[in-house]
Amino acid sequence: MDASTIRLFAWFAAIALVVAVALSMLFSVPYIFTAAGFAGWLFVGQLVTIDDDFPGGWSNPDGIHPIPWAPLALKGLIFLALLLAAGSPAIRQWGG
Repeated sequence: MDASTIRLFAWFAAIALVVAVALSMLFSVPYIFTAAGFAGWLFVGQLVTIDDDFPGGWSNPDGIHPIPWAPLALKGLIFLALLLAAGSPAIRQWGG
């Protein structure tokens, strides 16, 4: 990973943290729901645009890059884990 990618991830994490704390303080939203919302946004966003990564698509016009199935699966697993964790009353009490 290059420095710009790490910087982008750091900005996204900082924004997610600020939004989670703000939602918790203003509307009593538990942190787990905000985390699940951001994870779902990342997963669904990549899922909706996966056709751009196919050979001949916008992000892969030459067809030389493999389709990023592993990052998609990882985002899906994180989203699923957060949804399952949101069912726990012990976790839902944080931040709400």
